[in-house]
Amino acid sequence: MNTCNSTNSVKLGKLLKRFKLTPKNKQRIIQEAQKDYSTWSSLERLARNLEFKNSIA
Repeated sequence: MNTCNSTNSVKLGKLLKRFKLTPKNKQRIIQEAQKDYSTWSSLERLARNLEFKNSIA
């Protein structure tokens, strides 16, 4: 799995551990984090949304 080479990679790791996500969904969060315009609130919102969709299925 690719990792984000940012100064906030520890915070990103904590975000990924907090939510029960599939490896595919974790990769999607990492890809969003690497974009210049992403914010932490948008990443948390995406993680909650993906976790909810995963729990329904």
